[in-house]
Amino acid sequence: MPLIDAGGSMLVPALLLMIAAMILTAARIDAALARGDGEKLFWVGLTGSLTALLAVAWAVAGSPGSGPWVGLAAVGGAAGAVRWVQVRHRQRKAARQQDARRQQIAALERRHDAVLKSWSSYELDGWKALEKPGLTDAARPETKNLMRAMKSAAALRPPVEGSGAVDDENIRDYGTAVAGLENAWVSAESSAGGGHAA
Repeated sequence: MPLIDAGGSMLVPALLLMIAAMILTAARIDAALARGDGEKLFWVGLTGSLTALLAVAWAVAGSPGSGPWVGLAAVGGAAGAVRWVQVRHRQRKAARQQDARRQQIAALERRHDAVLKSWSSYELDGWKALEKPGLTDAARPETKNLMRAMKSAAALRPPVEGSGAVDDENIRDYGTAVAGLENAWVSAESSAGGGHAA
């Protein structure tokens, strides 16, 4: 087992430079990944790696007996920095996917609510209901289909607090149900017949 030359006056500053280079390089690579800046990613990675390698060479030149230990510290530090950057990148990617899911759900909920609002205007306004009397007749096939589609969309609508935990398949199913509801609404409204409101 080689002994570290404690008298090497260049060892400590060189190790500090190596550590600083690894930390700053990891932070700058993380920032470049967050922005999707490929050119900056390349140059930061290159200059950071060269700085760390020069610091290792400086440490070994200043204290030749410390070579294996400096090399081990460099490999361990580099592995830790790479791992940290990978974890941060995965977390960012997962957060973007969750945000995209929330936006998809919000768009589907707006479409769902628009149909419910249109339907409720006939349900709650007696004068308006006279314009389309078939919408309140549950015996009509179109109205039955509309009620079924409403139940299906309501059952598949994600709970408010659970929107972030919904997977792609649930979103797809809810989207299909909302599209079915929109089609059922168009069919029911167009076939509901016209009466006279006054």
